[in-house]
Amino acid sequence: MSNQRPHFEKKELALSSSPYVYLPVDIPVYTVEVSHRDEIDGDLLQRALDQAIYRMPYLSDTLEIDHGAVYYAKNPLPMEAAYHPGPRPIGGKETNYHLLDLTWDRNKTWFSMFHGFCDGQGINAFLESVLYHYYCLKDGVEYDPNGIRTEKSKETPAETYEPCSRQYEVSPDFKMPEKKEQPAPYHLPEIVRNPNGEVLEYGFRLPSDAFMRFVKENGTSPAVMLSMLVGEAIKRVHPDAGAPVMVNIPVSVRRMLGCEETFKNCSSRAVLPISGTPLDALPFAQRAAQLRSMLKQQMNTDLFRSIYNMLGAMYGKRMAEATDYREEIRKPAGFMTVCHDTFYIDYIGSMHKTAYAGQITDVRFLCKPAAGNTLHLNVIEHNGEFRVACLACSDVTPLTDVMEQVIKDHGLQVQRTPQQRFGLPLTAWKEGL
Repeated sequence: MSNQRPHFEKKELALSSSPYVYLPVDIPVYTVEVSHRDEIDGDLLQRALDQAIYRMPYLSDTLEIDHGAVYYAKNPLPMEAAYHPGPRPIGGKETNYHLLDLTWDRNKTWFSMFHGFCDGQGINAFLESVLYHYYCLKDGVEYDPNGIRTEKSKETPAETYEPCSRQYEVSPDFKMPEKKEQPAPYHLPEIVRNPNGEVLEYGFRLPSDAFMRFVKENGTSPAVMLSMLVGEAIKRVHPDAGAPVMVNIPVSVRRMLGCEETFKNCSSRAVLPISGTPLDALPFAQRAAQLRSMLKQQMNTDLFRSIYNMLGAMYGKRMAEATDYREEIRKPAGFMTVCHDTFYIDYIGSMHKTAYAGQITDVRFLCKPAAGNTLHLNVIEHNGEFRVACLACSDVTPLTDVMEQVIKDHGLQVQRTPQQRFGLPLTAWKEGL
């Protein structure tokens, strides 16, 4: 049997995948781990997966390299809900060259993706559709899908829209803000790389009602408030920090580009100075409101349209001129590099509210922490709780201990969850090159 990767029928260029497909190394999979009250029925899970893919056939696509350019491609090979004790390498023979994967063991399911194929909204559409169909089959009930993609809604071209495929209209009087020189952000000395790739996770749970009440009382948003609490903990642990504490907040820009339905990569970031600036002199509530205002100012439609006009032209030119993939990944990748500042907080939001939500007991987002000396936080709201996971490849117990105390000092309830650790397989989508 040949080990060579089969050729797949090309579709459109994978422009928005550029920051991931041209990396010189493979990257770990991104996985959502879902814990269920009951043990999984593998046969029903496979049927649910089949139904989800029938509704969203584009999620079974793969990527195809032609000379140096990368395309989405039709993959007719079956997608399997595999019995396996955790995530699998994806994109290679083991998963029939699919770039989304589903595995299960006992009462857990793992939904994995290659970030060059889709982003968080893409994998959420995948897992929520599978879970919806699974619980309908398991419980013998036709639940209200409440916005989840099922056979009750038809596939539209908007679901596969390529955000970098066209030039966006920008207001005639808009000018890109001047880039101001800023001091380098503070970097956390306790965060170092783990050569084995193992990730440590420190978790917190906060009741949603109380936390959202606290957020609104201070005139801000959940991501900003959590950033302030983390920043306060960093300053307590490192009172002599000689540089501003900055947070990087990834944001979906679908609304600004008018492509709310796409599963493809469509994101940017906002950066806020959490401490170490003149804002420190303001009372807590005023600082919270001011930081929210700064975040809203960065969420400017013309700004993101201008950025995507630039990215679309850059990515398109690169793929149009590409002749050899091995040569492409040797080119400078400066435009792919993102500075993650002092800490990185990915506020994932909430899953769709469903009648079977109580049967889902936990949701974790497993990923490689952000680059550099950066604390990485994933945040999701589910079943009446905000779940905050702090990820690092080294021991940050002193920092997370203080973080817990900061949350309590603001009068909030918080439950610390046991420290966990995990490793992630590398993607194998370039298998055979």
